[in-house]
Amino acid sequence: MSNFGIGAFIAVAILLFTFLHSNISVGTFLNYEGIALVFGGTLSILLISSNRDTISLLKSLFRRIMRKKRSSELKAILLECSQKIAAGNVPKETGHPFLDRALGWLAVGLKGETLDKLLLDGAKVELDRYEQAVSAIGNLAKYPPALGMIGTVFGIISIFNGLNSELGQRDLGVNLAFAMTATMYGLVMSNFVISPVADFLLQAMQEEQSDLSMVVETVRLWSQKEGTFFIKENLELYHAA
Repeated sequence: MSNFGIGAFIAVAILLFTFLHSNISVGTFLNYEGIALVFGGTLSILLISSNRDTISLLKSLFRRIMRKKRSSELKAILLECSQKIAAGNVPKETGHPFLDRALGWLAVGLKGETLDKLLLDGAKVELDRYEQAVSAIGNLAKYPPALGMIGTVFGIISIFNGLNSELGQRDLGVNLAFAMTATMYGLVMSNFVISPVADFLLQAMQEEQSDLSMVVETVRLWSQKEGTFFIKENLELYHAA
């Protein structure tokens, strides 16, 4: 199991332990209106503030998290391409979109400053797209607590409205505790889910940046007609860093 999975398991275990040993009925925590407001509201804000490209990039980063050997796989692809280029055959498709574009530039004879500019600008555009996707998740963390407070305010209004009845006065404490669960949902969603996921996605983005740099450097070496042995040794040193 990955560190991400272990951490998520521990977080859930802590929450369950806290709930079950709080001497409060489990039913008190089940505020379905609050759940709908916090979780549904957070999802709707994500969809409103993000476009299809952002969602696609987030999926890509999540896939990277689950595939620990992504960088080593790219390294193997680069080595295979080096062998083909040394034999005079520039590959067209590798499964890595940015690498495929770079190979296309190489195939039409681009080199020197022109190729360097395209490589650096292309890598920056790719990285900027990932930064925007990660930023969307990071910004999302500020909304669940506010949505939870909205749910709590609705609950308190309902409590005040019921104080003119004997039943409402008798169950004031229970009803108030129930109303506060919406705020709890917001805090849990923000601090136990979204913020850790945003930090983990940031780590995945940094690994993606490292891979893009490795592609840029290797394509430069191809354009300079460096030997396969040198490229392999360079990748070993780069990957070790």
